[in-house]
Amino acid sequence: MSLAINARFLTQPVSGVQRYAREVLGALDALLVEDPELAQRLGPVTAYTPHRPVADPDWSQIKLEVLEGARSHLWEQTTLLRATRQTRLLSLGNSGPLLHPHQIVAFHDTHLWDMPDAYDWRYRLWHKTLRGPLARRAAKTVTVSAHSANALAARLRLPEARFRIVPNAADHILRQVDDPSICARYDLAPRRYLLSVGNASENKNIPRLLEAHARIPDALPLVIVGGDAPGLAKVGLTPQGAGARLIGRVADSELANLMRYAGGFVFPSLHEGFGIPPLEAMALGVPVAAARSGALPDVLGTAPLWFEPRNTDDIARALSDLGTLSSSRRIAMIQDGLRQSSRYRWRSSAQDLVHVLKGSDAA
Repeated sequence: MSLAINARFLTQPVSGVQRYAREVLGALDALLVEDPELAQRLGPVTAYTPHRPVADPDWSQIKLEVLEGARSHLWEQTTLLRATRQTRLLSLGNSGPLLHPHQIVAFHDTHLWDMPDAYDWRYRLWHKTLRGPLARRAAKTVTVSAHSANALAARLRLPEARFRIVPNAADHILRQVDDPSICARYDLAPRRYLLSVGNASENKNIPRLLEAHARIPDALPLVIVGGDAPGLAKVGLTPQGAGARLIGRVADSELANLMRYAGGFVFPSLHEGFGIPPLEAMALGVPVAAARSGALPDVLGTAPLWFEPRNTDDIARALSDLGTLSSSRRIAMIQDGLRQSSRYRWRSSAQDLVHVLKGSDAA
């Protein structure tokens, strides 16, 4: 039996959902190369996109094919459905053709219900209409954490056991080559700045982070990476002090090195279904301060400094503590973070996905 993949994510800017799909499929592709028996069992694997990807995924066993036709969600509901309805379809990005009879779908979080104002009204209307029926019709449903499984089950009115966990990971960040020149490029001193990553949506809580940073006398400079994301409503982001900088989107190689040479990483999100960026920072040996929200406590364990994300004073306290760590405390946090991040590997996630796919053979 063959396997089709809904690869519309390859045509989108990379954020958490797109990162997940790219990395777990890259790891699956490697497993197919290593294990001919697995490749034979899954059958020919073909990923379909509505147009050429923004970046070639460089797969060996997964074939990439462009299916011209409609665009965006209409492409999924019409063109992709017609091309794949006789085989299994894997959709890893919160959406897929509603009428497909043999679909495995990944849902990442419940932000749409928990923070509706963070989304453009068109996106909100479409996805609220689609996701419940899609989840109920799917042959299998997947999510990224136990927290998300529990939250999705409640919102979509499904048994929690319906959701198989195929987690995110962060070891992709280790592929990026060490480049000390990143600091000079951005006029930064190594270990003498704090870094945060987040788009301009309400959920990422960047305005509170900026306000908290402005309250700290002699604070380390704060660098914020991120830009707009499709479907999300934007909030105004204005640095409130000379020490904060918004540098927009950067290439993966630059992001990895901005993390690697930061004195600390801050993640103030109001809600996360998993939380890849702080785990990336931990994998690079950088101390982390994180919001006590969503899946973050489960994913990050005891490694971070925790703060309450809706309390600006508490964010300021965590920023101050992160910027003034003693050598012994810093070493302990780094070691704890390295241990925690090592629990998540894309190869392991791909193996989890294989178990789901094998279980859908008869679907």
